[in-house]
Amino acid sequence: MTRVSATDRSPAADETRERLAAAARLYYLDNLGQHEIAGILGISRSQVSRLLTRARELGIVRITVDDYDPRDGELEARLVARYGLRHAVVVRAPERGAADVRRAVGYFAAPAVSQLVRAGMMLGVAGGRTLAELIGTLAPVPGARGVTVVQLMGNIGAAASSIDAVELSRTLAHRFGGAFYTLNAPAIVQDRAARDVLLAHEHIRLVWQLFDSLQLALVGIGSLDESAFIERGVLAAGDLVRLRREGTAGEICGRFFDGAGRECHSAFRDRVISVDLDALRRCPEVVGVTAGPRRAAAIQAAIRGRLITSLVIDDAGARALLS
Repeated sequence: MTRVSATDRSPAADETRERLAAAARLYYLDNLGQHEIAGILGISRSQVSRLLTRARELGIVRITVDDYDPRDGELEARLVARYGLRHAVVVRAPERGAADVRRAVGYFAAPAVSQLVRAGMMLGVAGGRTLAELIGTLAPVPGARGVTVVQLMGNIGAAASSIDAVELSRTLAHRFGGAFYTLNAPAIVQDRAARDVLLAHEHIRLVWQLFDSLQLALVGIGSLDESAFIERGVLAAGDLVRLRREGTAGEICGRFFDGAGRECHSAFRDRVISVDLDALRRCPEVVGVTAGPRRAAAIQAAIRGRLITSLVIDDAGARALLS
């Protein structure tokens, strides 16, 4: 609701308050365009724009918006009660495309997730599309700076992407004024021998040791139906067939797990460069960040396996979990 007031008598610089109020009324209440207002008041369009700005600055125009809660508290409470989660953030997302839903989840969940970050803590970050939207708007609360950010998984593809863990970790470390430890490797390598060579490197060994000191981890939750590994060409159709045959329910940090949250004994298990699932279980707070109702089975399996302790999701995804 927009309210135009002419009762406040603060000085109005070069323009008279009457002209400021007139321009504001014509624009905000009568819905006239700036060109029309210029003709009525006998001034240029640029002068109209300046009058409207000045009217806002002086309080002649005061804009109020009805309270809106982007989160669904009822669904959050039901998820916590049903699954024993520490925290649940459920965002009322638009009923449009998947990208819009991810953007809404990231934007509106960011303040709640920021509350979990404390000064000096060790924070692990994975990759993912919804997680990228969250980190894009995540900002430190007062005093919550100087964190150490650890990249939890290698890069998904050969070409760098804004959703890769390395980019998200670097962004978060910069924003929170902390150190950044990078896992400079692919998420999935060609065979076990290549993995062992990389794990023997002193830089990667150092990051591996930090995994046991994590206090908070932010991870995406993937499924075989919707996976960045498929979109980026890391997994082929034949790989999906084999993973389904092995009982895969979901994926976190490139590690595929079954319906009980146990890592699948697949050919990929010995090819992954990422935090192992037991290290996630030892982390005091692991926040799963995802969107969409098609991830329900993967999320349930992650909760059963104690891979996540808290959840950020949209309302459609939350209803699928509770159905």
